[in-house]
Amino acid sequence: MKNKLRKKFKNLRKNIVNKEFKDSNICNIFINSMLYKNSNQILCYYSTINEICTENVIRKALIDNKKLALPVCEDRSGNMTFYYINDLNDVSTGAFGIKEPIVSKCVQVTDFSDSVCVVPAFTFDSKGYRLGYGKGYYDRFLEKNSLISVGLCYNDFLSDSLPCDEFDKNVNYIITEDRIIDTERRI
Repeated sequence: MKNKLRKKFKNLRKNIVNKEFKDSNICNIFINSMLYKNSNQILCYYSTINEICTENVIRKALIDNKKLALPVCEDRSGNMTFYYINDLNDVSTGAFGIKEPIVSKCVQVTDFSDSVCVVPAFTFDSKGYRLGYGKGYYDRFLEKNSLISVGLCYNDFLSDSLPCDEFDKNVNYIITEDRIIDTERRI
């Protein structure tokens, strides 16, 4: 079921109308939110070509002197660590063709308090459960760390309900082109 959904959303991503405009709106809503403004540390993924572009979030966090960290996939077993970057020269293409911090130049994050973690996915449902890439990297990370998690999602990609199992972890907030969804109805 999940693989079928992944294939569906992967194909939908290739044909998004006004992608750049939508990506910009989503990132601007996040950057202007209290979630971003009140955090000292942003954990973000560096987007691939068909994902919601996170480069504006990354650049803004660097300009705002926030602690900014990107993930490194340590192995194929779902283990992931985050490393601080000081600028985009600290990044190169790593595992799975994803831009990652250059570990030899960067410092590993050991304290995740006061962090907001931007989590990638194909789709999210109203409870914040996501359909990711199927490797469990973020589920394992969110299980181990207590922090605020945020998913970026196109309105058209929101799902009513997604299949989930005991290992799936939901995000606290979903940000779309026009709103912030509190998955636990706090705001």
